[in-house]
Amino acid sequence: MNRYITTFLHTVTAILALLCLPSCSVEKQLDKANEKLMAQYQTLPALQSLPERPLSWQRAIAMLDNNTEIRQLQMQIDTARRDKERVYRDLIPSLDLGHYYNTALLKSNSAYGRNTSFNINIIFSIPALSQLPMDHYLRTLAHFKAEQNLLLKKRELVARLWQYFHEYELDMRKDAMEDATPSVRTADLTLIKREREIRERERSLKISMMLNDFSARWIPVADTTPNINWNSYRKMAVVPDKLTQTQMALRLESARLQKLGVALRYMPDVHVNFYSPSLFSVTGGETTGFMNGAKDVRMNLNTYMQIDTRLDIWSDWAQAKENYKLVEQELTRQMYQYRNKMELLLDSWHAYDDWLKSTQDYIQFRRNQGVCDAGSVQELYREDLSLQKEMLDQAGANLERECALIQEYGLPDEHN
Repeated sequence: MNRYITTFLHTVTAILALLCLPSCSVEKQLDKANEKLMAQYQTLPALQSLPERPLSWQRAIAMLDNNTEIRQLQMQIDTARRDKERVYRDLIPSLDLGHYYNTALLKSNSAYGRNTSFNINIIFSIPALSQLPMDHYLRTLAHFKAEQNLLLKKRELVARLWQYFHEYELDMRKDAMEDATPSVRTADLTLIKREREIRERERSLKISMMLNDFSARWIPVADTTPNINWNSYRKMAVVPDKLTQTQMALRLESARLQKLGVALRYMPDVHVNFYSPSLFSVTGGETTGFMNGAKDVRMNLNTYMQIDTRLDIWSDWAQAKENYKLVEQELTRQMYQYRNKMELLLDSWHAYDDWLKSTQDYIQFRRNQGVCDAGSVQELYREDLSLQKEMLDQAGANLERECALIQEYGLPDEHN
C-alpha cells in the first residue's frame, strides 16, 4: 500500500507543479531577461573603437543576406511554403497511441482489481472537398506574394546601399574642396572636424545596421560600384517594372478572391469521415479492433448548404463587388500618378544633364580665357570653386533620382 500511496503523492506533486507554472512571477522572469540583455550590452564595443575596413560593392551585396529584414521575409516564405504543402498533408491519416491503467490504492477497494489497456487508433478525415482547391490556391498565392515581398525588399536595400556608397564619395570630394578654401578660419576647423566625425559615424552605423555586421567601421569604396548606363532606364521607365506590375495584380487578385469566397458560401459543403474501431487494442489480455476484422468500419458523407434567408451572403457579396471596383479605381489612380512621376523624374534628369554640360563647358571656357592680373586670377579661382561646389550639390540631388530608379527597376544586370 505504501508503494501506491507514494506513487499517488508523486503524481499529485507533478500536477501541482504544472498548475503553479503559469503563476510564476512576471517581474522575476523579466528581471532575468533584462539582466541577460544588459550583460550583453556591456560587452558591446564603442563604434569609434572599431577598426576601419574598406567595403566593396560586391562584398556589401553578399552581406545583405545577413540583413534581419531579409531573414524575416525568408522565414515568411518558408512558412508560406509549409502552409501550402499542409493543404494536402491534412489528408494523411493520423495515428494515436493510448495507454490506460487502473488499480486500487487501498485494500478496501481491492475488489476493483487492476485493468490495463493499450490502444492504437487511426483517424482519417477528409476536409470540406469544395474548399480544398480554394485553400490550395490561396496558400499558393500567399507563397508567391511572400517571394515578391523579398525581391522588393532587396531592391530597396540595394538602392540604399547605392546611396551610402556615393554619398560617401561626394562628401569626401566636398571635404577636400572645403579644405582647399583659404577663407576657412582656424577656429572653424575644430567644429568642421567634429561635424565630419559625426556624419561618418552615423553613416557607418547605418551600414552596419543594414548588413547586420558590427565588427568594423565600414568605409564604402564607390569605385567598386557597377558602371551603369543610365540611358537604359529611360527606356525601362516607359512602363512600370515587372515587380510593380505584379504587386498591383496581386491587389486586384485579392479583391477578386474576396468576391469568389463569398460566392462559394452559396455552394454546398461536402465532408467525408471514416469511422472504425481501434486499429489495435489489448485489454485484459483480449485483442480487439481490426485484429478481429473490419466489419465495423463506417463512412459518413455529409452535404451542408446554407440558405441565405437573412441575406447576409448577398450583403457580403455586394460589399465585395464594391470593394473590387474601388481597388480597380485605386490602381488606376496609382498608375496615373506613377506615369506622371516618372515623366517628371526623367524631365528633371534631362534638365540636370543639360545644366551639367553647360556648366562644364563654361568652366572650361573660363579656364581657357586666361587672366592678366592677380585680382582676376583670384576672382577666377573663387568662381571656379563656387561652380565646383554647386556641381557637387546637384550631383547629390541627382543621386536621389538614381536611387529611385534602382529601387523601381533594379540594377540593369537584373534584366539581362
